Amino acid sequence: MPGPGANILNIRLIGQMVATTATGKNVLPAGARRTRGLLAILALSNRKPVMRQRLTELLWSKRPTDLARASLRQEIHRLLDVLQPFGTEIIDIGRHTLTLKPDLTSVDIEEIYAGCLDALDHTVEPEEILFLDLNGIDPAFDLWLQTQRARFSRHVQRLMKSEQAPPNDPGSSLPPISSFSWKGPPPIESAPDTSPPNTRTGQFHPPPNSPLPSSHFPWKEAAPALETLRRLSDPPESGSHPQKAEGEPAPPVPSPTVRSLSLALIPIETKEPSLTALADELGSQLNVLFVGSDAFTLVIPGPSPEGTHAAPDWIENLRSKNVDFLCTGILHSGAEGPQEYSVLLLRLIDVQNGGEMIWTVRAALPSDARQNPGLAVPLLARAVLSAQWAIILRHARTLLKRSIQTLAPDQLAARALVTLLQANQHALHEAETLLKFAEWLGPTLPLVAIARAVMEMTRAGAFLQGDYPAGVARALAAAQHAATLSQHNISRNFLLAFVYCHIPGYADTADALLSAFRITNEGPDQAWFAPYRTLQALLALVNGQQEAARELLSHYRISGNAQPLSVAMDPCAALYLFLVDLPKEASKIGRMVAALYPQLPSALVYHLVALTTEENSTERADILARLSALDPTLTIRRVMAAHPYLPAGARAKLAAALRLTGLPE
Repeated sequence: MPGPGANILNIRLIGQMVATTATGKNVLPAGARRTRGLLAILALSNRKPVMRQRLTELLWSKRPTDLARASLRQEIHRLLDVLQPFGTEIIDIGRHTLTLKPDLTSVDIEEIYAGCLDALDHTVEPEEILFLDLNGIDPAFDLWLQTQRARFSRHVQRLMKSEQAPPNDPGSSLPPISSFSWKGPPPIESAPDTSPPNTRTGQFHPPPNSPLPSSHFPWKEAAPALETLRRLSDPPESGSHPQKAEGEPAPPVPSPTVRSLSLALIPIETKEPSLTALADELGSQLNVLFVGSDAFTLVIPGPSPEGTHAAPDWIENLRSKNVDFLCTGILHSGAEGPQEYSVLLLRLIDVQNGGEMIWTVRAALPSDARQNPGLAVPLLARAVLSAQWAIILRHARTLLKRSIQTLAPDQLAARALVTLLQANQHALHEAETLLKFAEWLGPTLPLVAIARAVMEMTRAGAFLQGDYPAGVARALAAAQHAATLSQHNISRNFLLAFVYCHIPGYADTADALLSAFRITNEGPDQAWFAPYRTLQALLALVNGQQEAARELLSHYRISGNAQPLSVAMDPCAALYLFLVDLPKEASKIGRMVAALYPQLPSALVYHLVALTTEENSTERADILARLSALDPTLTIRRVMAAHPYLPAGARAKLAAALRLTGLPE
């Protein structure tokens, strides 16, 4: 029998869950995920009894009550067997409740909830989160995990802010969370309702985030201790601090503040009097669309003293007022044969970096736009979405040389997105780590949720994870979360549409979401927004509209690194061209994406598929060798598993082509 005060079991909940004895042996079996889930629930119950009914609701939410109770009894027996010979001394088994006793056990998170930030450095790596290995046990349990992770993230942030506050700051003391000797989280019974979700989602129920398998990153080195994460909130050193007179208290160290990006939108210019009214209306519509963005703050610039907005001293004046970006527009007439139309040229200028033009688009407006300016709104919506991402990625590239210690959560998310565009597995791992930092520090920021959705769809579409439905489910959960946090940002429609396009049976939902970007009788001059055309072509393909898909793809333009979804969407263009019987175009785009993304499995696979229409065995063998070196485990089965949304005919055509590539079954 252990002596008084001795712990016979030490439970670690952060990262990979383990329960070690005094000798350091982990007693939890590797495959018993529900056994570990049961122990995790008890460990986070504030040492209070947990109702058996509550346990069945969390761990077996989809089973009938009788079967769930029987499963719980079996799991209790397994847990007691694992904890032998002290099982009943550690866990109190009641008729209606289970309790993790306060004696003889320790839980890593208890010390952290007690207010001890130093405990983090001994328990957590920067990229680790609570219950890293318990995702996907049950939908209700997944929601409970998300609640616990969010609560833990908030508590860590409070501890960080508390350490930075001066001793005499009344806000530096944390109020007690519980009257117990350890300051644990609220009892599990007080957690939000986690009743089973709508069964319509089926296997696409969104579980919480999970990392890429470590096997994809053999070069991964051990991460530093969480001191790195703590320093994310530390104020940067910017010279010596003011000297205090003897006997005076030290001046408080200011917390770092991150100024949100600002965008100034000036009226659209035109030299044609007949277009003045249209220019004013388009400017008003742009104002409405830009205001809905969470990426920046829209500001009104003062008039130029010389009356010319492009004057250098006026740009300097904007820079002095902390305006980051400037959007300008020019409207003029155009003609193609007897058909007259209006042309809108939009430009983005980086005010803080010498007035450099960083983005421009030329949009041919619908011919009836003069009489009905509302017809141009879908084109403006595309332009605003494209401009928004141009600003985010431009700003993120300026952050690459800065220490992550100085970055705010949305900046970490933006940096993760621009890192993702490197399109290799090492960059993907780096982006994942940055994104986890962002999720720790800013779980309710829209850009963080958007970045998570982009990350998951990129991984799933590039065959970089084994479970495609789970990856899409995580992307859907993040996209829905972003839509909830940012209800007026048009990017939410596009992101949700992108995810729903890849879920069987949801093509109509995706089509409805894309209606804000749709133009009747769209022409080649309106084909500059490649991501929209890709989704429209996919929807046409899913709905059996081969000719419509062929027309949409015939003017496809590779978006490269202009959009966060480029890595996920550009390679697919080669596949869709192949599926709509445009072999020459498929080979051309296939060669382009293989050159742009040489270390992306999907780019090489779809290039191989396109090459099956050519007699070029040398090139095909070279691409196959590169693909095999990149991922020796890639099979036809895994590739096909990533295309459940395609119609049966398209899947059969893809499968037949894959068998000609030389990939293993």
